[in-house]
Amino acid sequence: MRQLGLGALGAIGGVLLALIIHDLLATAFLSNGTIPIGPGIVIGSLIPVLAVLGAVIAVLIYNRSLKRTSEKTPEE
Repeated sequence: MRQLGLGALGAIGGVLLALIIHDLLATAFLSNGTIPIGPGIVIGSLIPVLAVLGAVIAVLIYNRSLKRTSEKTPEE
C-alpha cells in the first residue's frame, strides 16, 4: 500500500517536472505562433512519459532504501 502512495507521489512529481520542461521547450520552439510538428510531438508526450517515469523511480528508490535499512538491522 505504501508503494502505491509513493508511486502516486512520484507521478505527481513527474507531471510537475514535465509541466516545467513543457513550458521551457514550448517557448524555445515557438515560431510564428506555432510549434513545428517534431518538437510538438515530443512536447505533447512529455507529461505522460515523465509521470510514469517519476512513479517508477519513486518506487525503486523506496525499495532500495528499504533493502539497505533491512541489511543494517541485526538478525535475531
